[in-house]
Amino acid sequence: MGIMELISDALKKKPHADRKAKCPKCGAEITLGMERCPNCGTHISSMFRIECPKCKTANEVDAPVCSKCGYDLSDKKAPPAPPQVSYRCPICGYVASYYMLSCPSCGTRFV
Repeated sequence: MGIMELISDALKKKPHADRKAKCPKCGAEITLGMERCPNCGTHISSMFRIECPKCKTANEVDAPVCSKCGYDLSDKKAPPAPPQVSYRCPICGYVASYYMLSCPSCGTRFV
């Protein structure tokens, strides 16, 4: 094996190839660099997917961008948080979270 073959093999290596996991079908220990599970033969790329935080599309584990919306999946920062929903009590003006059924200050029920 020559130096050029070693370099080309290193460039082809998937970024998650050495990450260990368990096969969801049979429970055998696998690495994500394998093509198939050695125990049951299931394709590993079909078992593990990355969900796009923007459009929720399932993508290959080593996909650099989302196949649907083009979101950069290699970017480690989280998508922006959705805005907080809150309600103002019409009686006392207390600002309540969206999940509260009644005002904790005066007891008025939210409908």
